[in-house]
Amino acid sequence: MSINALSSNSGQQTVYHIGTTEVLLLFSAIGLFIVIKTHQLDFVLADIIYDHFQWHYQKDFVTEQLLHRAGRYFVILIYLGLIYKLLSKFIMGNDSTGAYHLSVLLLTIALSVIIVAALKRVLDVDCPWDLLRYGGSKHYFPFFNHPLDYLPSGHCFPASHASVGFSWLALFFYFKVSKKPSASKKTAFMALGSAILLGIVFGGAQQLRGAHFLSHDVASLIICLVTAISVYSLAYQGKKERLK
Repeated sequence: MSINALSSNSGQQTVYHIGTTEVLLLFSAIGLFIVIKTHQLDFVLADIIYDHFQWHYQKDFVTEQLLHRAGRYFVILIYLGLIYKLLSKFIMGNDSTGAYHLSVLLLTIALSVIIVAALKRVLDVDCPWDLLRYGGSKHYFPFFNHPLDYLPSGHCFPASHASVGFSWLALFFYFKVSKKPSASKKTAFMALGSAILLGIVFGGAQQLRGAHFLSHDVASLIICLVTAISVYSLAYQGKKERLK
């Protein structure tokens, strides 16, 4: 990623430019999604899981209670902690730059999750556990081909729980635009890797439960990444920041 800091007499101007890391990650995710759909890897993986476990993990403590429910609440708690930190900055009134960085981070995370949730409600895509192939009661239909007599669908695409993890890749952008000593390149990449890992763990747990296909998780990754790129491109397009 390229971040240009342009100094002037009035303060420091931070400009965000889309960099190599984002481009490679985005195109890799899109390419993976295409490969999954072209070679029907959704069914290959779901067949393996179903043949071995018959959705045994649908009600399992680790996958349902720990990773699905408790994991989501834990992430929400962290988010609320950041909101508290932001409010503290506003009340103290001595760190407008830090408050702006944190506001953009929180906005990016929230928008990522909201967009995925909204698309999930609009698109008629069933979950694996809904399908006859996996012990359900419905036939499989490709995108935008869900017959009216089969509605309502399971509304399982994209994967909202995976987006709870992937949305935190916004931290990569946050550390890149922040000028704090702790915001090193290594920290930024550690944040990026942690967010992707969290999304994979959350998404993998849901796949074991039969709630999502692999492509649902990859789609959430793409949406979260595009959202972060878009928000940071707009938020740091010549943003003037007063030095404290």
